[in-house]
Amino acid sequence: MVEKIIETSFGKVRIKGRLGQAHLDVFEAICYSRERKKDSEGRIHILVDPWAVRKTSGQMSGAQFCSGTTFRRILDDLMQAIIEIIEPSHLACIGHLVDHIDTAVKSSTGEKILRNGPFGERELWTVKLGEAFCRLVQKDVWIGYDPAPIARIGHGISQHVARHILTHRNEPNGGWKLNTLIEATAGKTTSAVLRKYRERIKEDAPRMAEIGIVIEGDHLKVLRENECDTKTRQRDTKTR
Repeated sequence: MVEKIIETSFGKVRIKGRLGQAHLDVFEAICYSRERKKDSEGRIHILVDPWAVRKTSGQMSGAQFCSGTTFRRILDDLMQAIIEIIEPSHLACIGHLVDHIDTAVKSSTGEKILRNGPFGERELWTVKLGEAFCRLVQKDVWIGYDPAPIARIGHGISQHVARHILTHRNEPNGGWKLNTLIEATAGKTTSAVLRKYRERIKEDAPRMAEIGIVIEGDHLKVLRENECDTKTRQRDTKTR
């Protein structure tokens, strides 16, 4: 099992297991597609439709949710991967992103919760999120943005940066510094790798602008909804 330590100015985390872009897409789709969310003793349980999760995360290939599909392997990886928050000390803990995925049942009767679809009825899931993630949620924000546009961004480093920005409440004065974002998501790196990451992020500028993140020099900023409309009108006017 792959193990790595990521250390940035924001903290230090140890990750043991397989967690790539596809895993993050599925995990974010689980959080975004939730139909019901319940907090219990510091843990989060959510009701999700597996079809909606697959559609949102771009994992729609294959007709069945069987053990041999890529989707199922990604879910297994999410439940097996271990996340240890080392620093800051007040968030220190060790656990999983996802603890359990079970067939959802009605608390009153124990019957399965089903959903009608074009191919018949399907079972919904109850997903129990891991302690490590729940600890972060208590100190930051719930993942409630649509992950599909992020999954369409070309480079992995750009996706990481977009996720980092969208999962923080406050934006620094003047916007996020590009080098600081790269360090926060990729850890300390060489000047050559830093330069390569900067180039890739700038290549993905059009896709990032679609989700309201704009690059201005060496800073990234999140546009408010009315600002996005203004930018779009200005761009359309120039192209006429």
